[in-house]
Amino acid sequence: MNYMEQKNPISAVLIGAGARGRGAYGAWAVRHPERLKVIAVAEPHDARREAFAREHRIDPENQFRSWEELLARERMADACLICTQDQMHTAPALQALQRGYDVLLEKPMATVAKECRELVQVAEGAGRELRICHVARYAQFFSRAKRAILDGRIGDIIHINHAENVAFWHFAHGYVRGNWRKAEDSSPVILAKTCHDFDLIYWMVEEPARQVHSFGELTFFREENAPAGAPARCTDGCPAASSCLFYAPRLYVTADTLLRITARAKNPLMRLIGNTAINHPKIISSLSCFYRPLRRLVDWDMWPATVITDTCTLEEKWDAMCEGPYGRCVFRCDNDVPDHQSVNIVFENGVTATLTMQ
Repeated sequence: MNYMEQKNPISAVLIGAGARGRGAYGAWAVRHPERLKVIAVAEPHDARREAFAREHRIDPENQFRSWEELLARERMADACLICTQDQMHTAPALQALQRGYDVLLEKPMATVAKECRELVQVAEGAGRELRICHVARYAQFFSRAKRAILDGRIGDIIHINHAENVAFWHFAHGYVRGNWRKAEDSSPVILAKTCHDFDLIYWMVEEPARQVHSFGELTFFREENAPAGAPARCTDGCPAASSCLFYAPRLYVTADTLLRITARAKNPLMRLIGNTAINHPKIISSLSCFYRPLRRLVDWDMWPATVITDTCTLEEKWDAMCEGPYGRCVFRCDNDVPDHQSVNIVFENGVTATLTMQ
């Protein structure tokens, strides 16, 4: 189906109403009802499923606890959006393709090469679209670089030196405390985090790889690097709370690390708001009584707080940090994925590439 020529909104079913399914695609559909309409949802978490259904006015008979229940029905929409955890991508994607859906599948496509090949074969056999969410190709910086290469404006590619510099708080949130901290439960960090980067490198070169070498280690987020006297949780009275960059309430309650980005914004007003929120939170708290949007600067209710609790109330966030994985000391977690990794690639045409993630 040529969706670019379709006048009516694309109809879709959603599998997985978490941070990506609800917070990204679902939120986009709410803002653009003329482009996308979600008519069914499968989500095992009751509160998330019910919240998503309310936001999209989904009939009760189209609300499911599992993707198996949803895909047991005959095809009811144009497309199926699959936003499950990494190891849960292949099975629902295969079933959706066989049901006749075009599929938008979250990255990484799968966690083993065999499943990637199977997905392609089934999509081609069914004559359906299978799109993987490698969204970096659509960022203006990279799309212009690609155009410059195609136009011959920068000569032939000999070597690519690419770096994925993961923000310290982002790495701690997702790969030390979060869902991707253990490769056995999700996927290797080099796949979970940098498949966008591999896709960009391949897109620029457009040749199969001949050889790949990779080295990674977990060096920093280890117990021996914990501050003296640090407890198992940030909320247990850590003596390093005022100085530790990874102190959980600083990320999930006040979003101090995100506000520091705002404090360096080009817009003078944004810089003023960011600096005031960091250095004078009581002023922002007082002003928020008159202008409610400022409230989130002292009680953050956006990502990544939306990952640890569904309602983002201050009480629920503290409960989540006291009881769940996101309040743990980053040096006392059960993480095993590398915190730095280097990959060397030689392509069939002799182009070489280096990808560094840290």
